[in-house]
Amino acid sequence: MDPAFTWDQPKPAAPGRRAATGRAPAPPPPGRISLRQAEHSFGIAVSTLRTWARKGSIDAVMVEIEGARQWMVTPESVAHHLSRSAAKPARPTAGRKPAARPGTGPTGDGTAMLVPRDAWDRLIDQLGNLHEAGLMLAEARERAARAETEAGFLRERLAELRTERDELKLRPVLAPEASRPVVPRRRRFLGLWR
Repeated sequence: MDPAFTWDQPKPAAPGRRAATGRAPAPPPPGRISLRQAEHSFGIAVSTLRTWARKGSIDAVMVEIEGARQWMVTPESVAHHLSRSAAKPARPTAGRKPAARPGTGPTGDGTAMLVPRDAWDRLIDQLGNLHEAGLMLAEARERAARAETEAGFLRERLAELRTERDELKLRPVLAPEASRPVVPRRRRFLGLWR
Protein backbone atom coordinates (compact mmCIF):
# COMPACT_ATOMS: atom_id res chain seq x y z
CA MET A 1 0.00 0.00 0.00
CA ASP A 2 1.28 3.44 -0.92
CA PRO A 3 1.74 5.60 2.21
CA ALA A 4 0.81 8.69 0.19
CA PHE A 5 -2.79 7.50 -0.04
CA THR A 6 -3.35 6.36 3.54
CA TRP A 7 -5.83 9.19 4.24
CA ASP A 8 -8.07 7.88 1.42
CA GLN A 9 -8.42 4.44 3.01
CA PRO A 10 -11.39 3.72 5.30
CA LYS A 11 -10.64 3.21 8.95
CA PRO A 12 -10.48 -0.44 9.97
CA ALA A 13 -13.42 -1.68 11.97
CA ALA A 14 -13.04 -2.53 15.61
CA PRO A 15 -12.55 -6.25 16.34
CA GLY A 16 -15.86 -8.13 16.28
CA ARG A 17 -17.57 -5.38 14.23
CA ARG A 18 -18.16 -5.15 10.53
CA ALA A 19 -16.90 -2.21 8.55
CA ALA A 20 -19.42 0.52 7.92
CA THR A 21 -20.50 0.71 4.31
CA GLY A 22 -21.92 4.19 4.55
CA ARG A 23 -25.45 3.04 3.98
CA ALA A 24 -28.22 1.85 6.24
CA PRO A 25 -28.62 -1.93 6.56
CA ALA A 26 -31.27 -3.28 4.24
CA PRO A 27 -34.27 -4.82 5.93
CA PRO A 28 -34.98 -8.46 5.09
CA PRO A 29 -37.47 -8.99 2.27
CA PRO A 30 -41.04 -9.26 3.53
CA GLY A 31 -42.36 -12.79 3.98
CA ARG A 32 -38.89 -14.33 3.99
CA ILE A 33 -36.82 -15.75 6.82
CA SER A 34 -33.12 -16.57 7.13
CA LEU A 35 -31.81 -20.12 6.92
CA ARG A 36 -31.06 -20.06 10.65
CA GLN A 37 -34.70 -19.17 11.41
CA ALA A 38 -35.88 -21.89 9.03
CA GLU A 39 -33.64 -24.36 10.85
CA HIS A 40 -35.29 -23.47 14.16
CA SER A 41 -38.79 -23.58 12.67
CA PHE A 42 -38.54 -26.82 10.65
CA GLY A 43 -35.66 -28.73 12.24
CA ILE A 44 -33.74 -28.94 8.94
CA ALA A 45 -29.99 -28.30 9.03
CA VAL A 46 -28.77 -25.02 7.52
CA SER A 47 -26.48 -26.90 5.12
CA THR A 48 -29.46 -28.85 3.77
CA LEU A 49 -31.51 -25.71 3.36
CA ARG A 50 -28.58 -24.03 1.58
CA THR A 51 -28.33 -27.00 -0.81
CA TRP A 52 -32.05 -26.82 -1.54
CA ALA A 53 -31.73 -23.08 -2.18
CA ARG A 54 -28.82 -23.58 -4.60
CA LYS A 55 -30.71 -26.31 -6.47
CA GLY A 56 -33.85 -24.19 -6.66
CA SER A 57 -35.93 -26.73 -4.75
CA ILE A 58 -37.26 -24.00 -2.49
CA ASP A 59 -38.10 -20.33 -3.08
CA ALA A 60 -34.92 -18.56 -1.98
CA VAL A 61 -33.10 -15.35 -2.82
CA MET A 62 -29.59 -14.21 -1.97
CA VAL A 63 -29.59 -10.81 -0.25
CA GLU A 64 -26.95 -8.65 1.37
CA ILE A 65 -27.84 -7.78 4.93
CA GLU A 66 -25.43 -5.80 7.12
CA GLY A 67 -22.55 -6.36 4.71
CA ALA A 68 -23.01 -10.13 4.51
CA ARG A 69 -24.70 -12.19 1.83
CA GLN A 70 -27.22 -14.77 2.95
CA TRP A 71 -30.11 -16.79 1.67
CA MET A 72 -33.64 -15.78 2.56
CA VAL A 73 -36.42 -18.33 2.06
CA THR A 74 -40.18 -18.40 2.31
CA PRO A 75 -41.47 -20.71 5.03
CA GLU A 76 -44.22 -21.93 2.71
CA SER A 77 -41.71 -23.24 0.14
CA VAL A 78 -39.75 -25.12 2.83
CA ALA A 79 -42.95 -26.65 4.23
CA HIS A 80 -44.08 -27.61 0.71
CA HIS A 81 -40.71 -29.22 -0.07
CA LEU A 82 -40.84 -31.20 3.17
CA SER A 83 -44.38 -32.40 2.50
CA ARG A 84 -43.64 -33.66 -1.02
CA SER A 85 -40.24 -35.20 -0.34
CA ALA A 86 -40.09 -38.78 0.82
CA ALA A 87 -36.93 -38.09 2.76
CA LYS A 88 -36.23 -39.32 6.27
CA PRO A 89 -37.67 -37.25 9.10
CA ALA A 90 -35.55 -34.30 10.11
CA ARG A 91 -32.83 -34.99 12.64
CA PRO A 92 -32.74 -32.64 15.57
CA THR A 93 -29.85 -30.20 15.59
CA ALA A 94 -27.22 -30.44 18.31
CA GLY A 95 -28.31 -29.16 21.70
CA ARG A 96 -31.95 -28.85 20.69
CA LYS A 97 -34.91 -30.82 21.85
CA PRO A 98 -36.16 -33.24 19.17
CA ALA A 99 -39.43 -32.40 17.50
CA ALA A 100 -42.46 -34.11 18.97
CA ARG A 101 -43.17 -37.46 17.36
CA PRO A 102 -46.59 -38.16 16.00
CA GLY A 103 -48.76 -40.20 18.34
CA THR A 104 -48.55 -43.97 18.16
CA GLY A 105 -51.48 -46.11 17.23
CA PRO A 106 -53.46 -47.01 14.14
CA THR A 107 -53.43 -44.43 11.38
CA GLY A 108 -56.46 -43.28 9.48
CA ASP A 109 -55.15 -44.58 6.18
CA GLY A 110 -54.46 -48.06 7.62
CA THR A 111 -50.71 -48.06 6.99
CA ALA A 112 -49.77 -48.59 10.65
CA MET A 113 -51.35 -50.19 13.70
CA LEU A 114 -50.44 -51.35 17.17
CA VAL A 115 -49.43 -55.01 17.57
CA PRO A 116 -48.76 -56.77 20.88
CA ARG A 117 -45.06 -57.58 21.37
CA ASP A 118 -45.51 -61.34 21.76
CA ALA A 119 -47.63 -61.51 18.59
CA TRP A 120 -44.95 -59.54 16.74
CA ASP A 121 -42.23 -61.91 18.00
CA ARG A 122 -44.25 -64.95 16.91
CA LEU A 123 -44.74 -63.40 13.48
CA ILE A 124 -41.01 -62.72 13.11
CA ASP A 125 -40.24 -66.33 14.18
CA GLN A 126 -42.70 -67.65 11.60
CA LEU A 127 -41.12 -65.49 8.92
CA GLY A 128 -37.73 -66.89 9.87
CA ASN A 129 -39.09 -70.43 9.66
CA LEU A 130 -40.63 -69.69 6.26
CA HIS A 131 -37.32 -68.34 5.02
CA GLU A 132 -35.48 -71.43 6.24
CA ALA A 133 -38.09 -73.70 4.66
CA GLY A 134 -37.71 -71.81 1.38
CA LEU A 135 -33.96 -72.36 1.45
CA MET A 136 -34.42 -76.07 2.16
CA LEU A 137 -36.96 -76.34 -0.69
CA ALA A 138 -34.53 -74.66 -3.09
CA GLU A 139 -31.78 -77.11 -2.08
CA ALA A 140 -34.16 -80.06 -2.49
CA ARG A 141 -35.14 -78.86 -5.97
CA GLU A 142 -31.50 -78.54 -6.92
CA ARG A 143 -30.76 -82.07 -5.67
CA ALA A 144 -33.81 -83.41 -7.55
CA ALA A 145 -32.65 -81.76 -10.77
CA ARG A 146 -29.18 -83.27 -10.37
CA ALA A 147 -30.67 -86.71 -9.64
CA GLU A 148 -32.94 -86.45 -12.71
CA THR A 149 -29.95 -85.55 -14.90
CA GLU A 150 -27.95 -88.47 -13.51
CA ALA A 151 -30.90 -90.85 -13.96
CA GLY A 152 -31.22 -89.80 -17.61
CA PHE A 153 -27.52 -90.42 -18.17
CA LEU A 154 -27.75 -93.85 -16.51
CA ARG A 155 -30.82 -94.80 -18.64
CA GLU A 156 -28.88 -93.93 -21.79
CA ARG A 157 -25.85 -95.94 -20.62
CA LEU A 158 -28.07 -98.93 -19.77
CA ALA A 159 -29.60 -98.85 -23.24
CA GLU A 160 -26.10 -98.81 -24.78
CA LEU A 161 -25.00 -101.75 -22.63
CA ARG A 162 -28.09 -103.77 -23.60
CA THR A 163 -27.39 -103.11 -27.27
CA GLU A 164 -23.80 -104.28 -26.83
CA ARG A 165 -24.99 -107.39 -24.98
CA ASP A 166 -27.43 -108.29 -27.76
CA GLU A 167 -24.68 -107.83 -30.36
CA LEU A 168 -22.37 -110.08 -28.34
CA LYS A 169 -25.06 -112.78 -28.10
CA LEU A 170 -25.40 -112.84 -31.89
CA ARG A 171 -21.66 -113.12 -32.54
CA PRO A 172 -21.16 -116.72 -31.30
CA VAL A 173 -23.92 -117.90 -33.62
CA LEU A 174 -22.26 -116.28 -36.62
CA ALA A 175 -18.73 -117.01 -35.52
CA PRO A 176 -18.44 -120.78 -36.39
CA GLU A 177 -19.42 -120.21 -39.99
CA ALA A 178 -17.25 -117.21 -40.39
CA SER A 179 -14.36 -118.63 -38.40
CA ARG A 180 -13.41 -121.34 -40.98
CA PRO A 181 -10.59 -120.18 -43.18
CA VAL A 182 -11.16 -120.31 -46.88
CA VAL A 183 -8.42 -122.50 -48.36
CA PRO A 184 -8.12 -122.74 -52.12
CA ARG A 185 -8.52 -126.21 -53.39
CA ARG A 186 -5.54 -127.71 -55.09
CA ARG A 187 -5.98 -129.68 -58.26
CA ARG A 188 -3.86 -132.41 -59.51
CA PHE A 189 -3.06 -131.86 -63.12
CA LEU A 190 -0.55 -133.80 -64.93
CA GLY A 191 1.23 -134.50 -61.76
CA LEU A 192 1.89 -130.88 -61.08
CA TRP A 193 0.49 -128.97 -58.30
CA ARG A 194 -0.93 -125.71 -58.98
